Order: sequence, then C-alpha cells, then structure tokens
Amino acid sequence: MRKFAFVNKDLEQGDSSSNLLSEDVPEAPLYPMKKQNGKKITNVIIGIFFLSAILFTAWVIFSGNSKKVLLSPFSKTGVIPSNPENIKVPADLTGVLYSASEAAVINGQRPLSVMVNNHVDARPQSGLIYADIVYEVVAEGGITRYLAFFQSNTPEKIGPVRSIREYYLMIVKELGDAMVMHIGYSPQALLAIDTWPARSLFRGGCESVPGCEWRSNPRNVAYEHTAFVNGLILRQLATNLGWEGVGPVTLWKFKDDTTKYASKPAATNLTIDFWEKGDYSGIFKYDPQTNTYLRFTGYDSSGNPIPVMDQEQTTQQVAVSNVIVQFAVESSIAEDVKGRLGYQLIGSGKAIVFLDGKVIDATWSKADRDSRTIFYDTDGNEIQFNKGKFWVSIVPDRNVAQVVYN
Repeated sequence: MRKFAFVNKDLEQGDSSSNLLSEDVPEAPLYPMKKQNGKKITNVIIGIFFLSAILFTAWVIFSGNSKKVLLSPFSKTGVIPSNPENIKVPADLTGVLYSASEAAVINGQRPLSVMVNNHVDARPQSGLIYADIVYEVVAEGGITRYLAFFQSNTPEKIGPVRSIREYYLMIVKELGDAMVMHIGYSPQALLAIDTWPARSLFRGGCESVPGCEWRSNPRNVAYEHTAFVNGLILRQLATNLGWEGVGPVTLWKFKDDTTKYASKPAATNLTIDFWEKGDYSGIFKYDPQTNTYLRFTGYDSSGNPIPVMDQEQTTQQVAVSNVIVQFAVESSIAEDVKGRLGYQLIGSGKAIVFLDGKVIDATWSKADRDSRTIFYDTDGNEIQFNKGKFWVSIVPDRNVAQVVYN
C-alpha cells in the first residue's frame, strides 16, 4: 500500500458558518473433416487466412479502448465500420454520448469531487458549470454547500473550497469510490476519511503541491471564502498517490427521447427553501429551447432570483438536464458546539424528479454506504433520466412543503 504524508491542520480552521449485436461464431465441428482434393484444401486455407485477417484487424482497431468492442464478420450489421470513432459510448455519470476514444478517457478516470462554498460572499463560484453532478446539502445554520463531481471535464480553477462533513463522504463513496478535495473537516468526517477509508486529496497533501491550492481575495471577504484549487493538479496528485482508474459504480438509467414521461404533470418553476426562504433558496426555471433547468440561488434587493453564473465563464448560466429533490432525515450532532448536522442517507425515502418540464413523484433507496442511491417512480420502476448534467438537492424531510413547483 502506498504511503503518504498527512497534512496536520486544525479541524475546521477558519470554518465559521457499447453494445453491437453479433451472433455467436459457429464452433468447429466435433468430428474430423473429410479429406478434400488439393484445390478445395487450398481454398479452405485461403478462407481461414482471410477470416483471421479480418478478426485481427478489428482487434487492432479497437484494442486501444478501455471498453473494447470486437467486431465479428458475423455481426448483424454485416460490415465493419471504417472509422471506430463513429461508435458512440455513453459517459458513466451523465449518459452523454462520446466517441469511443473520448468515452474511454472519461470513464477511465476516477470522479473528482470538490466541496464548494455557497456562502453569499463566495459567489459567483468557479468551476460549477463544468460539474457532471452537483449535490447540495445544508452544512449548518441553513447554509448549503455544494459537492461537485467532475469526470467529463476537469477545470483548472474550482472554488471557493470549504470543509467536509461525514454525509458528503457518504455520497463520495457511492460514485465509484471517488476522490474528494476539501479544506478542513468535522471530527466525524476525519474519522470516516481514516477508517472507511475515503480518498481525501486534502489529507493526501494538496497543500504541499505547488499550484494545487491557493488563496485569492479580490472581493475583500473573510479568509474562509478565499481558497481555490486546480483540478488538473489534483488529478496529477491522485496519480502520484496511486489512485488511477475508477472503482465499480452502479450507473443510472438514461432515456433517448422526451416523450417517456409526457403524461406527467407539467412543472417549469421550482423553488427549494431548505430551511427558509432567503439567500440559500435554490430556484430552477425550465428552458424548453434547451430542455434544461436554469439555476438561481437567493434573491436580489428587488426579490428577483439571482442567476448562478460561473466566475470564469460569465456569459453562461449554470443549467442541468435533471433536477432531483431527495428528502432525508436531518439531525443535530450531540454536543457539537458548531451546530453541525447529520443526514440519514442509507435506507429509503421520498423524492421528486424534474425533467423535460415534468414532475415525477418518486422514492429513493440506498442499501449501504458504498451503494448508489437509486430513484424509482411510484410504480416501482427505476427512473430513466435525460442524458446530461444533474443537480441533487437533499432537503430535510420535515420541509416537504417548502419545495414548491408549478
């Protein structure tokens, strides 16, 4: 097992708030072939050579992919594509189709997650627009934080970065034993990192790697809202730690059209008040032209929802193809002077799914710590999502009425 130096740092320092169809290749006969004349034997030899050449060529073409596709001359397609890049393969987390070589790169790397600050002084954030999945949960005092997962794209600048809680690590573990970058941790999170264990890039030494983590304060805000990280350097650090590749992950199901849930009620506006309406309300508005949900957070002085823009991509609003609201039991941690919370994410509960401008009443189920959370409709069928990005809001189950949509 590779060893690395842990970074000693005070707990919570500054923390105030492919498949081609093919038939089976016929097996060789179990009895000896009858002796043939020389011409027939020659033809047989030539035929075998030709067949072998085709199979070898197909193997060479596709052997460079992590998800190999061996095309047989008995394929139902009848032909072997001249360009393997015409084969489209879905990305594991989003279902978006890529060329075989692109998908091999995307699906072959471990998801990188980062704890992103959502305090009003930390906005606009950097890197959210590139995230495949964003989970939003309250950290304490009604203030939410984002756990952003990057696999299809890894930006250089992500942040601001904050500390992590144990329940965020529960989400990290279910996505192929992903790795996570954070700055600081709760006592419960530290214990989980060391004993589960969890792949913490903070504990893995990001702070000591040049360019991995830095402070930037052009907004003149408090110190805890100023930390940023470089996603590319984080991936290099992970390689140095021996964390190449990706663990097994249960993939969500994806659909190919927008009509599957056409009979469901329409819902184009969604507001989520985790604890109360205000700066940490999450608002989504459906855009039928792109079939996505535009994200807003909080309200301006006139009471209008504030669009979530990326600090580095200021002309494009953050948008996702699927919005999931997952209700979970929230609890306080006994004798925690900072008011830290716990969320029961193993088991089952109520959920609501928004896609294609429709709303689907749902349930969620997670068997154990390392299992993927799966969402079902009320008939018990696993929900099929749109290919694209996700936003998952985990809301206290006592506040079902504070999720409003129309």
